[in-house]
Amino acid sequence: MSVLEGLNRPELRFLDLLFPWIFVVSLLGFLAAWLVMAGMEHTGLSRHIWHLPLFFLALVILFSSVIGFIFLP
Repeated sequence: MSVLEGLNRPELRFLDLLFPWIFVVSLLGFLAAWLVMAGMEHTGLSRHIWHLPLFFLALVILFSSVIGFIFLP
């Protein structure tokens, strides 16, 4: 089975557990947003953001949407 055939399935199989693709995409979006926020905290850019949890949620939604659009058009 090639990688492209695996992307065409509705679930991802991992150790006899089936995970829906929306879970995988959301997890990747969460990790990407977390890395961006960690970088912003390290450089001090987060002090310019009014509401950090809301900004983090917006980043998770943005990255999840972009990742989902790229891998599952």
